[in-house]
Amino acid sequence: MISKEGREPHLVQIAGPEAGRLESLSLVLSAVGIEHVLDERSQKLLVADQDVESALFHLHEYRTENLNWPPLPPPRPTLHPQTPPTLLMMGLLTLFFAYTGSWSTDSRWFTRGAIDSVAILEHGEWWRLLTALTLHADLVHLSGNCLIGGSMIHFLSKTVGYGWAWLLLFLNGFAGNLLNVLLRQAPHISVGFSTSVFAAIGIFTGLQFARLRSHSVKELVLPLGAGAGLLAFLGSEGVQTDLGAHFFGFGCGIASGILLGRTDILAPNSRPLFQPLLFFISLISILLCWILALR
Repeated sequence: MISKEGREPHLVQIAGPEAGRLESLSLVLSAVGIEHVLDERSQKLLVADQDVESALFHLHEYRTENLNWPPLPPPRPTLHPQTPPTLLMMGLLTLFFAYTGSWSTDSRWFTRGAIDSVAILEHGEWWRLLTALTLHADLVHLSGNCLIGGSMIHFLSKTVGYGWAWLLLFLNGFAGNLLNVLLRQAPHISVGFSTSVFAAIGIFTGLQFARLRSHSVKELVLPLGAGAGLLAFLGSEGVQTDLGAHFFGFGCGIASGILLGRTDILAPNSRPLFQPLLFFISLISILLCWILALR
């Protein structure tokens, strides 16, 4: 390093080992055109005395701009240790299908338990919003919900606890079916657990929203795009299934996930009977709705 007057300049240390990666600081000075010396043996960064003020300014700006970078990854959710009763519930849905059979206008189960917008809105048969979740149009319909939905529900149960998971599935399934009935103008009939399956996808999406450390467009779009992609890929409309119910179940799930993720309600609970109690409430609600339907 030679000064403009042709003499060796007096070098001043502006950073040492305590400053961290001196190579990065050296790159900063090179980028702004400040000549310097990086003594790798003694781990010192040196500049000419006339450049000290400028060098310190640019290094301060660099440190300020890169404060807390890279950002810490979002915390991983703690998986619940209990074994979720996913196989039990999928098995019960299968046994119930074996008993009720496929869709039939002559079946009391379908005439009394399916989503019927006219019966719900004009006769107040609100229990159909839940009972329809347990009915399936055919074996293909059932298999899709048990295989694809079962894997999502199992992971949801490990994430939030199986009691919370099944209570949320039924509540969001109920809400999604209700919104579909209220906002869809044409009378319609539908059945299936799909509304709750897409609610599970929505809950995952909402929980991801709640864990975001910033609100940049990229971070907001990624989880929503992933959930919407699954909705588009899996949510095809069939004869007795309903894309509108899938969409509203997904939307209700997002709202639930955001709400749960921003509270401490999902924090590990030391009470061993808490999750079983919620699971029991879920099963009782379905049973009571079927009692009302078949009375």
